[in-house]
Amino acid sequence: MDRNRLIELLTKRESGILTLPEARELNEYLKENTDDGRLADVLAKMLKGHFHQQDSFQSTYITKRLEKIHEQIRLEDSVAAPIVKPKGRLKKIAWAVAAVFVLALGSTVVYRLLTDSNTIDHSKNILTTKKGSKSNLVLPDGTRVLLNSDTRLSYNQSFGKQVREVTLEGEAYFEVVKDAQHPFIVHTNTMDIKVLGTVFNVRAYHNEKNTQTTLLEGSVEVILNKRNERNLVVLKPHEKIVVNNDPGHAPPLKADEAPVADISVMTIKTNVEDSSILETDWTKNKLAFDQAKYSDVFPELERWYGVTIDIRDSSILTRKISGIYENESLADVMESLKLATGFRYIIDGNHLKIYK
Repeated sequence: MDRNRLIELLTKRESGILTLPEARELNEYLKENTDDGRLADVLAKMLKGHFHQQDSFQSTYITKRLEKIHEQIRLEDSVAAPIVKPKGRLKKIAWAVAAVFVLALGSTVVYRLLTDSNTIDHSKNILTTKKGSKSNLVLPDGTRVLLNSDTRLSYNQSFGKQVREVTLEGEAYFEVVKDAQHPFIVHTNTMDIKVLGTVFNVRAYHNEKNTQTTLLEGSVEVILNKRNERNLVVLKPHEKIVVNNDPGHAPPLKADEAPVADISVMTIKTNVEDSSILETDWTKNKLAFDQAKYSDVFPELERWYGVTIDIRDSSILTRKISGIYENESLADVMESLKLATGFRYIIDGNHLKIYK
């Protein structure tokens, strides 16, 4: 296992998003590599319980934390090893742990954005996930949130005192704690979702054609922004609303395309085999497509695996694919798509080229 893969797995473990296959891979490796096992132990001690939704990470704070990591490693070496180890090895472990620490901050960046007000605390907590990473958190009111990759969630420091409001760019799954006195509101560019206590999923990527809210339990009120008609929609369990992000600038339809409604409410499909729902499969580390165009599939792969994709033949983009991929590598997914469609591809690090 190379160093980058080890850092990735350790970071996922400390963030609570390590899958079962990844856990087996990490445990088997650490059993055979005791030195890297020590690295994992030090990391766990130093980072245990330190990543919270209200943490404020500044350069001085990070510097102090890294200094503590180096000091802890020196103490571990002096206690565990009667023979003095080469300084090169100590430095290597120290920098590896520091890299894990920085990567942990990078996979779910949590920081505070201050306003210029001196009288009222309008500071915000902002949580972001990079492409190729996911994260979970618990808000101050106990609401559980899962963040998909390339997502940004923000809320005021006063969250829960008078109102419970968050702003979302990307995709998130919410399990909202019931509080009749303080409605929970999710703001997006296209719609606001208001609930008292329920389970739902919101997909609101700025570069996608539509914004979606999928309701699993309870009820939600969806307030549509900048719409002249039907401004309020109430969803029932297992319903989904899909709203066109830019109805006034829709591209001309091709011969085989049907017009897309500005606002659609539909019943979501449930997989008869395991009762799973395509809209929330991502929370179980499943990459799912149902007659999806490659023009939508490839951006999803970029977010899921943290890569850039270069399409050398645009005719591929109109093709459609269905399938579910669970904990599979990018190469495995691309081989499956290649067999289904017949294109060629080259993976070069974090860059992927696709040919006809």
